[in-house]
Amino acid sequence: MICLMVFCQLGGQVLKGEAWGDSEDRARNGALASLSQSIYVKVETTITATEGEENFRAFARTVKEVTTTSNLPLLGTTFTPVEKKGREFKVTVMLDPARALSLYEDRLSALQKDLDEAAQFLKDGGDAVLRYNRLIKANGELEEFDIYRFIYLALGGKKTYTVPLTQSQISSALHKLTATFDDLELALKHHITRIINYSMIYVHYPALYPSKEVTQFSRIVRDRLIAMLKVTENLEQAQYHLRSSYEITEEGMVLTLRLVSPEGKIEQAEFIRLSPPAYQAYRYMPSNFDVAQSIASGELISNKLLVQFSGLDGSDQLFFVKGDLAGFKIRANMPVEYYIIGHNYSAEGVYSYLLPLKSGFIGRINSDQVNRWIQLPEFEVIEPFGVETLQVIASTGDLSKSLPPVVRDHKNGLYKITGDPSTAVFRTRGLTPPQEEVETAEATLTMTLMEK
Repeated sequence: MICLMVFCQLGGQVLKGEAWGDSEDRARNGALASLSQSIYVKVETTITATEGEENFRAFARTVKEVTTTSNLPLLGTTFTPVEKKGREFKVTVMLDPARALSLYEDRLSALQKDLDEAAQFLKDGGDAVLRYNRLIKANGELEEFDIYRFIYLALGGKKTYTVPLTQSQISSALHKLTATFDDLELALKHHITRIINYSMIYVHYPALYPSKEVTQFSRIVRDRLIAMLKVTENLEQAQYHLRSSYEITEEGMVLTLRLVSPEGKIEQAEFIRLSPPAYQAYRYMPSNFDVAQSIASGELISNKLLVQFSGLDGSDQLFFVKGDLAGFKIRANMPVEYYIIGHNYSAEGVYSYLLPLKSGFIGRINSDQVNRWIQLPEFEVIEPFGVETLQVIASTGDLSKSLPPVVRDHKNGLYKITGDPSTAVFRTRGLTPPQEEVETAEATLTMTLMEK
């Protein structure tokens, strides 16, 4: 089963994003992020495997990564006057499809022309360095093309845009042109020469899609990139995001780096081939991979209700060691009730539990808190260590009868979800009230807890 993107064709409907912040810039960025995510609609669907399945998975991964780690490239937006209340700023951003569609058509036409020209570099022969550089550029252009096409269709665009090459074809051609490295440090140094002149880069942990788990390999790669580049550890101050992902192939591993502006433009991209000696010393397979696939395959995303859940620094990829204080924040664009489920992964299997909040298991965001980040209580990181996925279920309806059944585990004091933990992800979705007037959505984040 793979996840099918469904484009919510919004016609002439004007879209709006809104956010509060302790500065005008933060409120503005929050409003753009809110508008970005309101465009993104995903519906769980089972489809049979087709010839284009591999392409589709690459497209789904690209859109998912962009909508969760940065803003979509939004064209033709307008901002209303900033509203200030006390020390807070409120910013509203509007996007009128009637005004924006022509801008997206212009951008798609330009990218289509560039990719048509790049297709000739798929053929073997010629200057290898020239081919490599053009295909690396084409890889970024194709990613941008997918994102712009996604927004264009979501806004109700009718024109058809296609390109004569795929990510699979580009990867195959790059595979032949790229040396395989058996030393990770050497591979990274060789491939960051075009990134090294940029500054204020926030380096995200590389992940094996769809998991967001910070594996030992992820930590090593991020630490080494931070040592080589001009970086910032403040997500909100970042001028660029270095996003990366890896996949396991028959020959070894492919690590892809993408330097992205906050507006979603891919500035640089790198395709790194690693042989097993470069990564086998580290744990690289996520321990939560199966459950991550379950969560990704049926995530509840509403085109009206938007719920966001992150660490205090804004990240949805968290790493803590024993004794750290782990903190989280939540935001929604409507008054909602919500509860949080933890899925802990260890050698014994998956342990799913309901997280107690200030009063019981159900939290509430009232009308005065809409579009504001609400900080949840912090907790100290103690055993058990390992990987956890936190899953938030939010609804505009009453969730009191939708909580999964739990029993108190006297060994650790947690409220364990009864039954088969591997089905807990799906059972929680099935409990949500199916009334037409009720909006339900979810958000997830992954944290890695280590003893040292």
